Amino acid sequence: MTKRLWILLGVLTLGFSMIWLLPRQKEMVVSRLSKDLPETIAGWQSKKQQVSDEEKKVLADDTEFSRRSYYNPALPGFGGVEVSVVFSGKDINNSLHRPEVCLRAQGWNFVRERSLVIPGILAGGEDLAVREIACIRPRVKHEGVEPPKNKDGDPVYDMRIQYYTFFGAEKIVSGHYDRTFADIEARLIHGYDQQWAYATFSVGVTSVYRDQGFNIPDDQVYDEEQSIQMMQELMKKLLPKVVAGRSNE
Repeated sequence: MTKRLWILLGVLTLGFSMIWLLPRQKEMVVSRLSKDLPETIAGWQSKKQQVSDEEKKVLADDTEFSRRSYYNPALPGFGGVEVSVVFSGKDINNSLHRPEVCLRAQGWNFVRERSLVIPGILAGGEDLAVREIACIRPRVKHEGVEPPKNKDGDPVYDMRIQYYTFFGAEKIVSGHYDRTFADIEARLIHGYDQQWAYATFSVGVTSVYRDQGFNIPDDQVYDEEQSIQMMQELMKKLLPKVVAGRSNE
């Protein structure tokens, strides 16, 4: 049995290594996701968000970004939805990374992780696969100032719900390893390199502040279900405008 496993491992290693022997196109096939996030969309407005120098330093120089915070003027108590996209350069390994690693490095503790499919959210009724992460993070001392305390005497914590997914030239996948295998398939079978767009959609859960003893106005209180509903509402209006249809349609 051990010998068979070693043989199988050798075959797989040889097969995957052949990917680098295939001729590459001079230019990558671009992602289905547009680089231009609209300033306004169906009642929603937005503010452009800057990418920090720290983020730029850890990624390849040809990595591109697009980031906006969307809010609805009809809902002044709602904090909005942040949409952030990282477009890979030629060296994908240094342009994209597993978001779980990044979030944990920023101090977020995961409450829930799951894979979801949002039906019919893209143009033409195409489904969208996403990875959902619900996470919390206690506030820490900043510039010598102690964080506020909640009713239990502990530092106040924030909660966010995040969806992420990867848009390739054809496929949309919600897992880092799924993206890797889709890349191999495109190179081996179809003979092209592709650009990937790593997109995240993030929303705050404000009901946790009331749970921690703070007097929050009713119009500013959104629990997990309500926050997700608002985020999906924006996505349903935004994505059909910025995601190209499949070329085989």
